[in-house]
Amino acid sequence: MTAKKKSTKQRSRRLPHGLEGETFSIKEAAAIAGLADKTVRNEIYVDLFRVELDDKSRVAIGARGVIYLRLLKLLPVQLGPKDRNALSRMLAEGWPGAEGWVRKGDTISKGMVSLDIGAAERDAIERLRVFVRGRQRVESDTGGPAGDMLFKDTAIRVRLVGALLARGAEPKKMLTAFPALEADDIAFAGMFARLNKGPGSASTGRARAARRPG
Repeated sequence: MTAKKKSTKQRSRRLPHGLEGETFSIKEAAAIAGLADKTVRNEIYVDLFRVELDDKSRVAIGARGVIYLRLLKLLPVQLGPKDRNALSRMLAEGWPGAEGWVRKGDTISKGMVSLDIGAAERDAIERLRVFVRGRQRVESDTGGPAGDMLFKDTAIRVRLVGALLARGAEPKKMLTAFPALEADDIAFAGMFARLNKGPGSASTGRARAARRPG
């Protein structure tokens, strides 16, 4: 009788805030991660992390994939394709190591290089939480341009809040200017604004996403 080899995989730590079952479009993932759409597409096309297809055959990126993408943005070093693939496997699939990298707690290391990824992971999870909450906080503006969204129970356009943030408005002052909004709403608007750069960038598709049941 042949003994089965013990799996080298570790169970990934469960994500908080109900994020495990959430998925995001390429544009949504890019907005949350703070990356260009092109960068996200490149990571997918060169098969550096796994994605799924939704019921309409559109790319659906899981929360762990978005965390990986956010880490690419925040890490103080640029990693090559093999190293990025290793990071993806450790984050999304629970591998204890890959391509010479080893993870212990919040630290990943390879040779003399050691990186603390804990703060970046927590930042990514917080941005995901804010975005998922925000998708449930908005609705279509039936009286405005196609794809425009309002915060529920207000006449405040999400695009307007995001545009003000992009122009340098301070989030704390925004709360005073828009007392019906909360800090999470302001943070969501900043990410949402990235979805609406140029005609057809995401307005129609994200309007559908925002109406998804919570």
